[in-house]
Amino acid sequence: MEKLQAQGGKFGKWIKTSITARMFMIGILIIILLIPLSFIKKLIYERKGRQKEVVEEISNKWGNEVLFYGPMLKVPYKTYQVKKIFSDASKQYREERTEEIKYAYFFPEKLQVKSTINPEEKKRGIYKTAVYKSGIHVSGSFERPDFSEIEVDEEDILWGKSKLIIEVSNLKGVNNLVSLQLHKSNYTFNAKRDSQENSGSYYQAVKLHKLESKFLKKEDLPLSNNSEFNLDLQINGSKQIRFIPVGKETNVEISSNWKTANFLGEYLPYNSDKITDNGFHAKWKVLAINRPFSQQFFSGIPDLRNYAFGVNFMIPVDEYQKSERSAKYGFLVIGLTFLVFFLIQTMSKILIH
Repeated sequence: MEKLQAQGGKFGKWIKTSITARMFMIGILIIILLIPLSFIKKLIYERKGRQKEVVEEISNKWGNEVLFYGPMLKVPYKTYQVKKIFSDASKQYREERTEEIKYAYFFPEKLQVKSTINPEEKKRGIYKTAVYKSGIHVSGSFERPDFSEIEVDEEDILWGKSKLIIEVSNLKGVNNLVSLQLHKSNYTFNAKRDSQENSGSYYQAVKLHKLESKFLKKEDLPLSNNSEFNLDLQINGSKQIRFIPVGKETNVEISSNWKTANFLGEYLPYNSDKITDNGFHAKWKVLAINRPFSQQFFSGIPDLRNYAFGVNFMIPVDEYQKSERSAKYGFLVIGLTFLVFFLIQTMSKILIH
């Protein structure tokens, strides 16, 4: 009995006097206190994941992000290939000419976009997200298509088979008939097969859907004079709205009463008074020299999603993000608390424990 008391006394004395023992005990206490903290962090991650699911569900039903690309002029033209075929009968080569239809795509000379956004919060239980209703007015003009790069004869250009094309990411949110006035005629757009697949970065992951008009009348084409166009689009969306600067001169104006605007993309607004107490009114101006692509393409519609710009309407910092940040500081708070007591006890020789 006396031996056990002596051993207990030595152990207690070792704990009181040994710095190593104190550090060991502090480490054990910190680990014990981190166990409930880990449960809290797990609950936060679970709620955050559930919030993400609810946000995606609301966005899918209301309307996803809006990415607008166009309008562009699609003009078919003929190309010819000449092959030399050797004839065994005549022992001579003969030429065989084959015809193929290809398509050229031309962007407008001027593009003016004015959009008014009316955002609102949608709630489901304890979760909420931002959605919006938008009115988009698109206007501008096309100049005569330039085929000088590929040297196509005038008679090989099929002007009568020309069409207008628009690509947009969110067809579900469209609330009106998509119709564009070109010169003196109106052309209604119909949805076609998806033109681009998800790939690459986040911006490339936004899928675009192709809208195509019927054949254009020759008198509406910009053959002798520029053809002006106008388009009005009412569309529901969420997260953000962006535009691709396809005009030789692109001017975009976006106004909204949303007070926590986050401007994103390749280009930022140029006006210094864009944010006010009542929301924001942002203006962009992008010239052809400001972007690394031309006004015409002869090998399909180019993928220009990385050059889009616009506004993000996501809620900047939600409750779960704040809670997650607080939980990350839990280890620091616990460690610093025990470190302070350890230093006081070590330096002042006071047995706090």
